[in-house]
Amino acid sequence: MTESAFATQHSAWARLIPATEVDRRIGLSWLEGLGFNRAAPEELLIKLLDIGATGFLWRKDLPESVAEAALVHPSRSVRGRVAECFNLSAAQWERLIAATPEPDLREQLTERANEVLTIRQTARGGRGVGHAPYPEALPPTSPDEIAVMAAEVPDIDPQGYTTALWWIGALHANADAMRQLAVSPKLLVRRSVARAPRLPADVVAVLARDEDSVVRLFLAESCDDAPPEMLVEVAGWWDESFSFPGRPRNHPNFPREGLLRFAEDPNPRLRALALDDPASTAALVEQFSCDPDVIVRRAAAADRRLTPEAAVRLAAESDRGVQWRVCSNPVMPPDELVSLLLRLRSVEDATRNPAIPVPVMHRMVADAAPLAVGPRWRRG
Repeated sequence: MTESAFATQHSAWARLIPATEVDRRIGLSWLEGLGFNRAAPEELLIKLLDIGATGFLWRKDLPESVAEAALVHPSRSVRGRVAECFNLSAAQWERLIAATPEPDLREQLTERANEVLTIRQTARGGRGVGHAPYPEALPPTSPDEIAVMAAEVPDIDPQGYTTALWWIGALHANADAMRQLAVSPKLLVRRSVARAPRLPADVVAVLARDEDSVVRLFLAESCDDAPPEMLVEVAGWWDESFSFPGRPRNHPNFPREGLLRFAEDPNPRLRALALDDPASTAALVEQFSCDPDVIVRRAAAADRRLTPEAAVRLAAESDRGVQWRVCSNPVMPPDELVSLLLRLRSVEDATRNPAIPVPVMHRMVADAAPLAVGPRWRRG
């Protein structure tokens, strides 16, 4: 379907498609936000790269073809952003450097690649685990050696930032070592054990009852064996972090059935969980959209059972958490979504709405492209 035919058939979008003059701030927000729209096709994402919009390269779910296009893109700024955003393998670093003709940038990328790959050689665990002091560093092996190193671990401020000890990360697969360390009086040691991706059931049971909330949080974020009841407990006081997005609610052991029992809970974080229960209803979503607590309204704003009328009402709220969730909810009526796309207050969130038709996305990019600062490249 052509753009003009689409606009004629869908009058709600006609107000957006024929725009001949786009406010610079609105247009640049379109270019920045559409890259994060999960419904945007790969060819549109590559077109955004050609225009110079690179913020979406931070996406963890970036299509492989788009990532490869960015890796060898003719734009210096795109290739430079790739080095910042991607966790490149050694082979990818080689391709990126080979595709870089600029001597100064090639030197910078080579130095960065050496630094990253050297650091990777000292990794002894997953996310949240510190690096060894040098590549050849080895963890203790015998129970006596482990006990000596654990005894030397300094006490820490429970409120401070914690990175798991590298040598405990290196022992994460050693069940006996984890049993020994899980009962340590040293808080940093127990937190380091909780960062293990898998743990024996008896170790999990000990850590899930730990008096330190961060031990339980680390278990919920990192360990696939974390128990359901502890995950719910953590969800009652923790949302999620940038390093572990979605946890604990997207943990494979997080329960779904039985959450309706929280529908009247005084704790708003627990109350919001009721919407995740398969037995929850659209009526509950509507009820929660009027809840006095913003945490519950945020949960309703993201729910695709939300009525269009409730979506419009929530879009007028001042809370950013409610606003970005409901603006990107595809239940938003087209007329209102168009209005959101033309307002500075809401455009950043609305551009991520998957209900925007692909022909409209392409026209938005075409209208906004002249506003981009950087050079553009034509592909053959």
